Amino acid sequence: AYNDPPDGKRTIIAVMTPPTSLEEDDTQQQQHRPFQILGQTTLLLERNVKYGTKRQRGKFIEAQSNPQGGYTRIHQEFDDPRFFFHEGRLWVLYRNGPLFGYQDQIHNPVHFERVSNNEEGEVGGGEFVAYVKASETVRVCCGRNIGLISEEARVGNDVSVNSDGGKAEAEWLPSGGLKALTWVDPVTVVDVDLGDVTNMLQNRRQLSAVDEEVVGDEVVMQADVDVRGTSTHRRLGSAKKPKSNIHGTNGYLVPLPSSGELLGIAHFHRPEHRKESNYALHGHHYTHAFFTIARQHQSDSGGDVGNASFKLKRISNEFLFRALSVPIGEKESPNDGDVIQFASGLDVYGSDFDGKLVLSYGINDCEGAVLTISMKKLQQMLIEVEPGQEVVDLMRKAKSEER
Repeated sequence: AYNDPPDGKRTIIAVMTPPTSLEEDDTQQQQHRPFQILGQTTLLLERNVKYGTKRQRGKFIEAQSNPQGGYTRIHQEFDDPRFFFHEGRLWVLYRNGPLFGYQDQIHNPVHFERVSNNEEGEVGGGEFVAYVKASETVRVCCGRNIGLISEEARVGNDVSVNSDGGKAEAEWLPSGGLKALTWVDPVTVVDVDLGDVTNMLQNRRQLSAVDEEVVGDEVVMQADVDVRGTSTHRRLGSAKKPKSNIHGTNGYLVPLPSSGELLGIAHFHRPEHRKESNYALHGHHYTHAFFTIARQHQSDSGGDVGNASFKLKRISNEFLFRALSVPIGEKESPNDGDVIQFASGLDVYGSDFDGKLVLSYGINDCEGAVLTISMKKLQQMLIEVEPGQEVVDLMRKAKSEER
């Protein structure tokens, strides 16, 4: 049962107040502070098919029916979870090394149910259950903290002009299928094969049309259905091209409508290997950098760029977040960063020129924080790169001077 104590790691889904009070003219800012938790629950795995991969020496979680109907739901390891939207649905991407290995990133659509908490059976109190189905598990290989692309600009090289004489925003449409940014350097985007998961989801209601009075799942999947889509990919080891140690990104690349770019955030950590040290179990001393990618124009004469490859367009200098903790005996936080800072949540509130960037990050694998940056400041941080340049051409390892 999902109320049993979880083994190892668990993932918490929280419903929070929206960032409406980020607006300067919000007269109800005190009553509606942003990012306040309204409710939370542990993400569960529904065991409707076998869950795991043969490559992990036969490690599986077997399907298990519930005597009361349906299938049992259990706690499971969803490591480094991040949300993204695709075709009107909320998905979660994560890793589960013990069952799928550490080369694959996993993602599933998330399902929600309200929970009755009184004798009359009425829904109340904001309680809910969130779960993923084993039968809707999709693998993507092979990268580091892969980011997904669900929508992108479909424009030609000719720059359109609006009625005010300014540059018109690009038209954003579904990308024609889910794509994944598996590597930032070199920029590598692959198509994601969702297998039969898309057909399965068509039998369920979209999030925007959920009937709140309906509790439970009317669609029962057959226990022998096993869908694990994989994408075509290439391994960088065989390319023998120089690459930097940049990796990781937010789970969903954010569209910038004014320029037709996709925005992400990536990080470096020291050292690059994942061996234990006196600082941390794995990497430590993180720095981050914003970046954008976009389709490369096929020719200077114009034309549709929908089939062109993605290239690095802009990137910021490295930065870190100032530590929030105040040391014992001190009155304010030091002018320094935490040993571990892992940014993975990114979204734009308002315009991509005068709105705000909302960014969330983890601190020392123990705490979470959220901050906002003006989009004007972000645009100033992003630096245009020359066509064909990759991160390795722009960022070099710092070397200490010998004395």
